Amino acid sequence: MKKLIALLLFVCVQAHAQYTFQTVVDTPNPPKINILIGNLGIDANINQIKTLHYFDSTQNSFAFYANGKELFQNPDIAVKTRFQNKNIQVEISGISKYELVLLQNTQANVYLSSKADIKLILTNGVHTISKPDLEKQSLGKIEMNESIMDMYFAASGGEYAYANNSFNWSFTPKSESDIGKLELNADFSFHQSYALGSGKGNDKKPLVFYAKGRVSTNSKDSLNYLYVYPINFNISGASDAQMMARFGVEGNQTFTSGRMAFNFSYEKLIDNLVDLTYGSNRLRLKPVLNVGGKIYKEFDNMRIGADGENEFSGQVYANLYYNIPVFDNYSIILESNAYYDFSEKINPEQKIRLNYSVALGVELPKSPFKTLFKYRDGQVDVNNLDDSNLTIGLLADLESLVGVTGKK
Repeated sequence: MKKLIALLLFVCVQAHAQYTFQTVVDTPNPPKINILIGNLGIDANINQIKTLHYFDSTQNSFAFYANGKELFQNPDIAVKTRFQNKNIQVEISGISKYELVLLQNTQANVYLSSKADIKLILTNGVHTISKPDLEKQSLGKIEMNESIMDMYFAASGGEYAYANNSFNWSFTPKSESDIGKLELNADFSFHQSYALGSGKGNDKKPLVFYAKGRVSTNSKDSLNYLYVYPINFNISGASDAQMMARFGVEGNQTFTSGRMAFNFSYEKLIDNLVDLTYGSNRLRLKPVLNVGGKIYKEFDNMRIGADGENEFSGQVYANLYYNIPVFDNYSIILESNAYYDFSEKINPEQKIRLNYSVALGVELPKSPFKTLFKYRDGQVDVNNLDDSNLTIGLLADLESLVGVTGKK
């Protein structure tokens, strides 16, 4: 009788077990997100090998859902399952900032689901977690707070590394070309942290490699440029903005105009200015405002006559990048660069110069790409020549394209 009562009590405890869900970051690069599921209503450890073998043999798996739809569509995301002691560990790798922020923005509606009920083979028996119970108990409990986000971004090179990694393939139609034939173009931005030496207490000093540019089959296009900054110091400290000191080279595509430059920038995320989603479940990234100044020494230029001597001077500038989601599948991407050059040879009229682009993007389902129609106009600060063009192509953020895992 006592055994029967004990068994009934045990069954009741199992039936009413309130699962716990804890989100932790595995920080060795590349970082991973782990969801630890505990308090499973079991009194013995899980046999890891047998449970995992059964889990894999039945082709069971976990996935994240929101409002009845699978949350992550990126094929680069890998979800692995481990069984340890009395807990289940769901590991997510290859997740991009898009998916991570999407998880944060929709976490009240996010739940964890499996393809089938989960059979746990214990050291003293078998326990089953039903799929409906898992979904019900996990709803709204997959936490993604600012602390977790900061830790993940820091392990990936910083939040601004995400905002500065993109690649755009495009072509300029013959009718828009300066050379009378189809042009192929590539716009890119790459930002990656690395460590060099150690500071006090063996804390690594973060350095950043940064490169940005536009190149094309028309190497003389005045809108083409290259910035390569191999040495970048993050001097932000406790600030929520990113402050960088950069040293590198800048030039046009062929470096017939080129210079060494020391650049100081203050980059900050500002509040969203408009909402064009009209109720659609879209990720709304904040605009990125970048202001700063640079000191440069030219090593080559295309000026002629008395103005042809290489200049030692400086600039101040302000840049804005704003990706605006529209309805379900569209985006408007605005970029602008306003700058003032102090050199009277380079800027004889002492005017503020402007370069801007407006792009309409259409998301391609189940891919990291957007089809992009882009118009660019203005002057690039390495040559100060006016031009404009229209391009059609594909845009992807590098982190989604190659994955934060680096595909090791």
